[in-house]
Amino acid sequence: MIFARLVSFALLPTVAALNPDVIIVGGGLSGLTCGSLLSQTPRSVLLLESHDTVGGCAHTWTRRTSRGTFHFESGPSLYSGLSTERSYNPLKNVFDIIGESPEIIKYDRWGTVFPNGVKLAAPIGPKGFDEVLMAKFGTTEGRKQWDLIMKRMKEVGEASQALTSMSLREDVGVLRTAFARYPKGMFKTLRYAKELNSPFSDIIEELNITDPFVLNWLDMLCFLLQGLPSAGTMNAVIGYMLQDWYRDGVVLDFPKGGSGGIVDALARGIEKGGGEIRTNKHVDELIIKDNKAVGIRLKNGEKVFANQAVVCNLTPFAIRSLLPDGGEVSNEAKNYVAELCNTNKEEGGVENLKSFIHLHAAIDAEGLPTEASADFPAQWAVIRDWDLPEGVEAPRNIVLCTMTSLIDDTLAPKGTHVLHAYVPATEPYDDWKGMDRSGDEYKVKKAEAEDFLWKALEEYIPNARGRAIEGTVQIGTPLTHERFLRRAEGAYGPRAIAGDGGLPGHKAKGITGLWFCGDYFFPGIGVPACASGGAIVANSLVTVKEHNEFLDKIKLP
Repeated sequence: MIFARLVSFALLPTVAALNPDVIIVGGGLSGLTCGSLLSQTPRSVLLLESHDTVGGCAHTWTRRTSRGTFHFESGPSLYSGLSTERSYNPLKNVFDIIGESPEIIKYDRWGTVFPNGVKLAAPIGPKGFDEVLMAKFGTTEGRKQWDLIMKRMKEVGEASQALTSMSLREDVGVLRTAFARYPKGMFKTLRYAKELNSPFSDIIEELNITDPFVLNWLDMLCFLLQGLPSAGTMNAVIGYMLQDWYRDGVVLDFPKGGSGGIVDALARGIEKGGGEIRTNKHVDELIIKDNKAVGIRLKNGEKVFANQAVVCNLTPFAIRSLLPDGGEVSNEAKNYVAELCNTNKEEGGVENLKSFIHLHAAIDAEGLPTEASADFPAQWAVIRDWDLPEGVEAPRNIVLCTMTSLIDDTLAPKGTHVLHAYVPATEPYDDWKGMDRSGDEYKVKKAEAEDFLWKALEEYIPNARGRAIEGTVQIGTPLTHERFLRRAEGAYGPRAIAGDGGLPGHKAKGITGLWFCGDYFFPGIGVPACASGGAIVANSLVTVKEHNEFLDKIKLP
């Protein structure tokens, strides 16, 4: 794996001697995507990551014990559209362009533990939904309403896929990479633009969808995609997902090695193109001259200058901390970044989503399956109550559980499994704010969170906690996210409500040569969105000819 090469630099020149064309600050998926694309052109790229491993929220790590080495990941674990030759998934499109990809393992089942204790692991796709889920919970009216939704959203989903986000750039060149190249798709996207950006709840109301199971299922799907219920999720997002998950022949994809396989592929794309990745390099300040970003200063005092641009794959709050205090930064730029950091909704800001609690552990697998099945899926959601006032957003109401070693047996030694359970964007930061991480209050609250997550895992795994292998149990809290992933308030991302104006673009205002990417910028949260955002920045920094050469390599359905 590439990470073994990223942490030893004794023979490499100092970063100050590199003089790259583009500096990328932050090695999350969006920054890696941007760098991997730019490295396919003559531009030199330097990516700087503060931690010892790239990947950001999708990084992986290991624990070595007497039972062997276990592989864990902090990030996403549901992927699709990576294993087909032709795909709308922008990450798959990036792999096509850079000529690198992880090995993809296919599977087709995802489980749910319902509030009444019923456990169902239905294959994704229309047949699995109809023959398993609707057979158990469906009514005659519910089936009619689901069919209405699918028929209506087919039109919306097709519009959301009509124009690939890989064709977008933030200058007039978009006329030649999007309008001229995909005229029918552009026309369809513009025609449905208002509806695509509206909340999904508008269509639910339009169709008078009232069946409780259908409403609850749609709310859960929206939440798993965007951290928001149907009232906040864009039609474009859920339309794409419904088209993708409920089509004939669909499968789920798992990159061998977990999300680290994706990170490795993007890193290889940077390095084989001559780019450099440096970890353990903490950027302290942007260097601004005449309202132009010209470089960065590292914590150790080293300065690196960029010939073309500086790209920040950071949250707005981290970007604000990098702006120089003096007069080098215009008031326009300061005000713009301050606006990006405004989380007061009443003042026009965008709130942060809530945070997470995580449990990672390795367990003894005696008596447990070695392959996933309908009776024992590799992934499942535990839903505690459909009827709480906050619904799917209620704290600890939904837990997502994975035993990914049932999909990829390289993640754990024979006779063991690795587990991951977490609450997705529902843990209030204020419940943890200000706690001393070495104090008794924090330890008690952490132990209570651990117990709660074990109970979700034990819905499928008998005595899961009793099987835990010493030295592998790890609990992450909102303070963990805040500290190690540099997420303000430990947040999952911005709570960007559909119809409220959308997320900002990638070009800084008031400072030329400075670009932003990541989940706080268009198109937002999730692996495909982060890949899109990084690609849009890369597209904007290359020539139209080079951009069109990117597009020549992708294969759309």
